[in-house]
Amino acid sequence: MSATAPVEPAWQAALESSAAALRRVASYTLPPELDRRVLELGERKESLTEDERAELMAWVTFTQQRSVEKLEAEVALRRLAAVCPDLANPT
Repeated sequence: MSATAPVEPAWQAALESSAAALRRVASYTLPPELDRRVLELGERKESLTEDERAELMAWVTFTQQRSVEKLEAEVALRRLAAVCPDLANPT
C-alpha cells in the first residue's frame, strides 16, 4: 500500500476482494432483454393483465432495491478508497 501503513496480507486480500465485490454491485446493470421487458410492461401499464401487473411491480421493487444497493456500494467504495487509496485503482 502507498502512503498508509502496511496491511497484513490477510487483511489486504480481504480488502481487495471486498472492493472487487463492491465494484461489481456498483456497476450492475439489468441484462438488455430484461430491461426491454420492464420497458415494454411500463409502456403498456394501463392495459396489463393481472399477472403482467404483478410482474411489473416485482420488477419495480427489484430495480429500486438494486438502485439502493448500487448507491451503498459506491459510498462504501469511496470510504474504502479514502482509507486505502490503493483500492481505488485496482490492478
